[in-house]
Amino acid sequence: PPLAEGSAACSLHGLPRRCVREMALVAAMPVDQDQIVFVEAAAEPAPSIAVGNGEYLEVVGGASSGGILVREGREKTSAEAPQRLAFGSIVRAVRCEAGRVEYELVRGQGPASGWVSLSAAGKALLAAVAAPGAELVDVVAEKMGAGEALKMYGQRLTEARKAGRGDFIYDRVPSATATKVAAEKATQAVATAAARRSSGALSRLLGCRGDVAEDSDGEQMMLCKHCRLPLGEYGYAEDGKDQELMHGECIAQVMLQQRRQEEAERKRKQDAIKQARRAEYDIGWKVGCIPSNARSAEKLGCDVVPQGLCCLVLQEDDTVRLSPTFEPAGALNLEYLSLSLRVRREEGREPLFSLDPLEPGRQSAEASMQAKRFEPEWLAGTSVGEVMFQADYHLKELSMGEHEQPVVGMKSCFDYTKAADLEKEWSAREWFVVRKAEMHLSEDGVLVPYLKMGVEAREQVLMPDGDAAGPPLVRYAEAFTHNFDIIAERKSVVCQLREVAKASIVAKFLLEAGVGLEDSWFSLGAQVAGCCLEVPQLWNDRCFSQIRMEDGEVVTAEKARDARVHGV
Repeated sequence: PPLAEGSAACSLHGLPRRCVREMALVAAMPVDQDQIVFVEAAAEPAPSIAVGNGEYLEVVGGASSGGILVREGREKTSAEAPQRLAFGSIVRAVRCEAGRVEYELVRGQGPASGWVSLSAAGKALLAAVAAPGAELVDVVAEKMGAGEALKMYGQRLTEARKAGRGDFIYDRVPSATATKVAAEKATQAVATAAARRSSGALSRLLGCRGDVAEDSDGEQMMLCKHCRLPLGEYGYAEDGKDQELMHGECIAQVMLQQRRQEEAERKRKQDAIKQARRAEYDIGWKVGCIPSNARSAEKLGCDVVPQGLCCLVLQEDDTVRLSPTFEPAGALNLEYLSLSLRVRREEGREPLFSLDPLEPGRQSAEASMQAKRFEPEWLAGTSVGEVMFQADYHLKELSMGEHEQPVVGMKSCFDYTKAADLEKEWSAREWFVVRKAEMHLSEDGVLVPYLKMGVEAREQVLMPDGDAAGPPLVRYAEAFTHNFDIIAERKSVVCQLREVAKASIVAKFLLEAGVGLEDSWFSLGAQVAGCCLEVPQLWNDRCFSQIRMEDGEVVTAEKARDARVHGV
C-alpha cells in the first residue's frame, strides 16, 4: 500500500532478494495498533558485540522465561528447537552471521547446537566470557573429541602463563565422573520432554483470545485474568468465559467467592420467607406476654398491691398471703401459679407440652407442619401454654444453629455434624425437664422453690427394637443443661419457663400440704380464643462447598464444585 504522509521512504534497489522477500512477508501480515507501538519501541539499537569463531558466550537473557529461543537454522523463520537454551549456560560460537550465532553447548541445559540471536528487543541475550576452566575438559572432549579438547586446554594454559601463573592452572578441580555426565544427560532429556509439553500447551492457549504479553526474548505468553501473571502450562476458564483463562489457584479463589455470594443471597431470601412465616403463625417470644402480678393481686382482693416482685408467706393457720420481696429466688408469677394449681387439682400432674410432626400424608418437604400438643388441652391459648411453646420452639432453633449461641463456646448440631460426618442423616427429639425440685421455707415463713432444670434428647434410629441415643443432638442437650442457669439469665423465654416450673412446684406443695386457698386462686389465668395448634417447621439449610486442588490443578468433581445442602 502507499506510504502514509510524512513517513520515510526507502529504496529496495541493491538489496539481496532474500531481504526483499522477508520485508514483503512482514508487510503482508495483519498488524494492530498495539503491535505497531511495540515494533516502534523495539526499533531501538541493540547493544552489539563482536563475536569471533571459537569464542565463548554466556546466556544472559531469558531469565524469567526459562532461557532463550533456539532455532535449527540461521533464518528466524526456521523451525524452533523443542527446548530453550537455559539462562547462565556457556556456549562456544561456531560462526556468526547478521546478529545470529551458531553455537555448541559447553555447559548448562538446552539443545547441544543451534542458532540463537545475540539480542532481542534492545536487550543482549549473549555476553562474551573467558574460556571455561579446565574442569570442563572431560565434558568438552566428549562433545568435540580429544583433539579439539586438547587444543582448548592449550589455549587455557597459554592464558595462565600470560597471567603469571607459570605452568599450573590453580583453579583446576577433578574432572566430572561418568555418573555426573549421565545424570546431566538424564536431566537434559527430562527438560526437553517438559519443554515439548509446555510448547504444545502454550500453542493451544495462544489459540484463545485473551491477555497476551511478550517476554524479553520477544516470545508471546498468556496472562492470568485474575492475577495478571504468566499463565504457564495450564489454564482454567469459568463457564461461558472460555477467553478468560486463569491459574488453578486463581479460579479456585474466584469460585469460592461466587459460592459465598450465592450462599449469602440464598440466606437472604430464606430469612425473608422465615420472617413472613413467623409473623403469620406468631412464632417468637415477646416480653409483653409476661403476665402482670399487679392485675392478679387485684383479682385476689389484696389490700396492698405489690408493684414489683412478690412472694407467698405461709401463715400459722395454714393459709398464705402475698408479700413484696427483693429476692428473685422466692418471687412467683401469680398467673403462672394459678394455672399450675388448676392443672394440679384437675389432672393431678404438672403442665405438659410437646411439638409433634403431623402425619406424613399431611405435610410436604417445602412446608413441614408440626402440631402443638398440650396436656391438658385447655392450656392452649393461656400464658403458661404460650411460654412452654415458645421456649420449646426456641430451643430447637438454637440447637440447629438458627440463632447465635447464648454462651461462648457452645456448638450447634450443625457444628457437631460437620465435625463428625456430613453425609450421615439423623433424626432426634429434645425437650426441657425438671431434674430436681424442692420446697424450702425461710425463717420468716416465705416459700422458696428450688429446682434444677435441663434438656434431654434422644436420637431416633430406625431399628427393630426402638430408638437409640447418640450424638449430635444429645451432645447439644448436655451442653445446654450444663449452662442452663446462664442461658436463663440471657434468654427471656427460658427464664419464664423456669418461672412456670417454680410455680408448678409451689402448686404441688400447696395442694399436697392442704393449705387453704380460695377459688379466686384457681381463676387468675385468662384463655385466648382461636389459638392455632399447627405451626410450620422453619427449615434451616446450610450449603457446604468444597474446592480441592492438587499441584496447582482443580481436581474436584463436575465443574470443580462439590456442594451439599443440609436441612433441619
